[in-house]
Amino acid sequence: MLKFVRILSGISMLTLVAGCQKDTEMPEPTVAPAVQEANLNFTYTYPTESKGQTFLAQAPSGKLASDRLTLVFEKEPRPAGMGTEERIEFLLPKGKQKAGLVGTYTLSSQPDPGQGDMLATYERPTYGSGVYLNKYSGNSHRLEGNFVITEFNAARQLISGSYTFTIRNAKDPYVYLAVGSQADSRRDCDIKVYGTFKEIPLL
Repeated sequence: MLKFVRILSGISMLTLVAGCQKDTEMPEPTVAPAVQEANLNFTYTYPTESKGQTFLAQAPSGKLASDRLTLVFEKEPRPAGMGTEERIEFLLPKGKQKAGLVGTYTLSSQPDPGQGDMLATYERPTYGSGVYLNKYSGNSHRLEGNFVITEFNAARQLISGSYTFTIRNAKDPYVYLAVGSQADSRRDCDIKVYGTFKEIPLL
C-alpha cells in the first residue's frame, strides 16, 4: 500500500513539474516591426542623352482615409527646410479600390484622366523662389504604366507592392521655368519612374 502511495505521489509531482515547464516555455508572442521601405528609380531620356538615379525613400508613408488611399515616397529633405529633391504620390479613390486592396491598378492619363484607377504625381521642387514647381501627373501629361498592390495586412494596416510609369513628352525636370515666362524652351524628355515598397504603414 505504501509503495502504491509513493507511486501516486511521484506521478503527481511529475505532472506538476511538466505543467510548470509548459507554462515557462510559452513566451508572449512578439510582432516584428514593419519594414517600411520604398525604393525609387528614375530614368530621364532626352533626344541625345539619358541619365538616372536610384535611392530609398526617407520615411515612406501612407494613409487609408474614408474616401481614398494615399502613398507618398520622397527623397531625403534638403537642408534649411528647402523641400525634397524628388517626390512621388499615388492617390487611389475609394470607388476604384478592389476588395482587400490587392490587385493591379491602371494610372490616370491624358487625354482622359477619368479612365484610370489611380493618380500618380511626380514633383521636383525648386531650390529657390521666382520659378514654377516642376510637377507632372496624369491630369496634365500622358502616363503609361500601372500600380500593383501585392499584399495588404488589414490587422496591422501595412501595404506592399510595386509600380512603374513613364511620363511622355515632359519638360526637363532639372530646369525650372521662371514665373512670368512667355514661352517654355526647355527640352522634352520621357521620365520613367519605377520601384517597390514593403510594409508601408497606413496611418
